[in-house]
Amino acid sequence: MFDTLKSDPSAVAMSSYTEIRKAVKPAISPDGELLAFLSDASGTAQVWIKPLAGGEAKQLTNLPEPVGTLSFNPKSRDLLISTDWGGDERHQFWLIENAEGEPRKLTTDATVVHGWGCWSPDGTQIAYSANYRDRTHMDLYVMTVATGEAKCVYQGTGWRTPAAFTPDGAALLVNDCTRAMTDQNFCRLDLASGAYEDMLPHQGRASYQAAKFLKDDSGILLISDQGRDYSSVMFKAHDSNELVEIAGFEKQDVEALAIAPDQQSVALVLNRQGWSEIVIIDRQGKVQKSLPTPMPCVIASVAWTQDGVALVMPAEGAATSGDIWRCEVATGTYSRLTDAPKAKTALPDFIEPTVTSVASFDGLDVPYFVYQPTVAAPASGYPVMIIVHGGPEAQWKPDFRADIQYMLARGIMVVAPNIRGSTGYGRPYQHLDDRELRMDSVADLKAVRLAVGNRADVDDSRIGVFGGSYGGFMVLAALTEYPDLWKLGVEYYGIANFLTLMETTGPWRKVLREVEYGDVATMKDALERFSPIHKMAAVQAPLMVVHGLEDPRVTPCESEMVYSCLRGLGKPVEILRIPHEGHGFARIENRHTVFDALGRFIDENL
Repeated sequence: MFDTLKSDPSAVAMSSYTEIRKAVKPAISPDGELLAFLSDASGTAQVWIKPLAGGEAKQLTNLPEPVGTLSFNPKSRDLLISTDWGGDERHQFWLIENAEGEPRKLTTDATVVHGWGCWSPDGTQIAYSANYRDRTHMDLYVMTVATGEAKCVYQGTGWRTPAAFTPDGAALLVNDCTRAMTDQNFCRLDLASGAYEDMLPHQGRASYQAAKFLKDDSGILLISDQGRDYSSVMFKAHDSNELVEIAGFEKQDVEALAIAPDQQSVALVLNRQGWSEIVIIDRQGKVQKSLPTPMPCVIASVAWTQDGVALVMPAEGAATSGDIWRCEVATGTYSRLTDAPKAKTALPDFIEPTVTSVASFDGLDVPYFVYQPTVAAPASGYPVMIIVHGGPEAQWKPDFRADIQYMLARGIMVVAPNIRGSTGYGRPYQHLDDRELRMDSVADLKAVRLAVGNRADVDDSRIGVFGGSYGGFMVLAALTEYPDLWKLGVEYYGIANFLTLMETTGPWRKVLREVEYGDVATMKDALERFSPIHKMAAVQAPLMVVHGLEDPRVTPCESEMVYSCLRGLGKPVEILRIPHEGHGFARIENRHTVFDALGRFIDENL
């Protein structure tokens, strides 16, 4: 049967690909014996647990909503988890005592956004941010877990998140994102006095992640790009307000950090063109060894086992769905700790991408991934789908995409660019599309489109464009700015009108979006000019629009405007409204609905 499917991939429905599940977000209990993780094997992301040393995994939660966060108490097996309602991002906290039994709610106001922060060192308290006082601003709270008593410990404007308690529990380290999510101040809040100070005054943009106190009380190890184009491993001494670089890597961001139990080694996850690499450094920053990865993959986090002999990490690749893996540091050998359900039907071999680039209108080098089918190109060349990532401050990475592998099996080439504005290529590249520069990124997409269309193995008349969120804006902008270049468009929860986006997005996000897109007070004319909704008459290609009805980021009105305009103009357009989903599709039945419709739309139009 497998050989038949290889020769006739059209025999396999899209639903066979969306049956593939994944395991993510591993957490190890403080006693080193238990592994907790999230798996969507049941249809939504729920908490599963298993002995770290081996044994069967069992599902711990069966909540009506997907679980978003999980974190062990540093002194016990108590697990904190979070859920929202239908993807509305107003997360609530729950506690699972001793990693067994039913969760109990710690927060109950479903109109409030609760942003997870951290446990106190003694495990009696949690710190988090929430917008109880004003829906626009995230204040800081500390809760005593046993009683549920919560106290507001800081009020401020904008967004902030607790990063860690100090080892004595007397203060909080805070990522203060008043300007932007990737432009932070690193602050200290004294819980007794309420004093709030910037610990690392700096010029220009900076971010601070993964702050870890060293046990010798010398200072803090963290990841930051303060004063740099790429993120490095930094050290802040307790008696200094400056950072010292411990380890930097040329044109690579450090994306995750874990200190070994003996504090002598540090495991790092590096980003090279979207793929992850793992290195071990000593306390002085010298590379002790580079470890292989289990396959070409993306690794979101890394943790040491309690005995310091192995690393635990989630890994997924373009051709491998997500699971949790263990790596023996001494030998670099891997074992898979989870086995998330795969397709019930035999599928053609999955395909890894390659990376190339093109010079854009101003000479800027724009990288893009090429996923090439293994089936031979027809005489006219492959049809192509160009997929644009969201964000825009994000990066296309070669993680697992069931829809891409489906298209490849159908003989469709897939191309995924990292246009200007993407992360992973340094701070200057990341900010080349900010505010007034918005349409330069759309010109990058045109350059990629033309380069792909010029390939000898591509049918230039059959190239589509696909994206979600900001990528959905890029789809609409491509169809309206360069309408004759596209055979079809598919956009999920995309931005059609920047002015209405600013009015309707969750109020806690508004200031953060203004930094990227521009504020209405000073850039109203430019925002109108950039908004595809004013140019719908230019659209020539059939368009499919999909939107979750509880989306708080890009609200459904954006898609309704697009559909209404194109419908009124007599243009080929269809819309799929997905109840009880937000900025994405978290339930297996909804993923089936969306991706089956996508498969049909592609078959009909590409």
